[in-house]
Amino acid sequence: MKIQVNKKAPAYHEEEILIYAPAEKIYDILSGINDWPRWQGNVSEAYVHGSVMPGKKFVWKAGGFKIKSEIHTANSPTELGWTGKIFWIKAVHNWSLLPDGKATRVKVEESLEGFLAGTMRKTLADGIEKSLIELKIESEKETY
Repeated sequence: MKIQVNKKAPAYHEEEILIYAPAEKIYDILSGINDWPRWQGNVSEAYVHGSVMPGKKFVWKAGGFKIKSEIHTANSPTELGWTGKIFWIKAVHNWSLLPDGKATRVKVEESLEGFLAGTMRKTLADGIEKSLIELKIESEKETY
């Protein structure tokens, strides 16, 4: 990853899940930013123009908040990461995909820094857990 999460940030969470789908399929779902609202319950809008690559900026809305983000890492099919800003909080969000037999081990990490970021710990943990479950459901559709 070009930019690492800050594990000592006021809000940090990591979690992983085993998904029974190829890493390529999962990466395509994660990098299909315009389709996020279709499979992520918390995302109401997401828009990127063109290919997902380092330096590409995109805007999305989650939980009613508009987030301005920029891709920092896009290594298909193993790594995807971006930074984001919402008000005074800066986020780093990284996905790692590791093939594991007929499945893929998906790890997500996110750190939040800035004024009142520490009050977001539970929200961050709950959001990551929910997005992993939604990613698993979407990725395992018609796979096996």
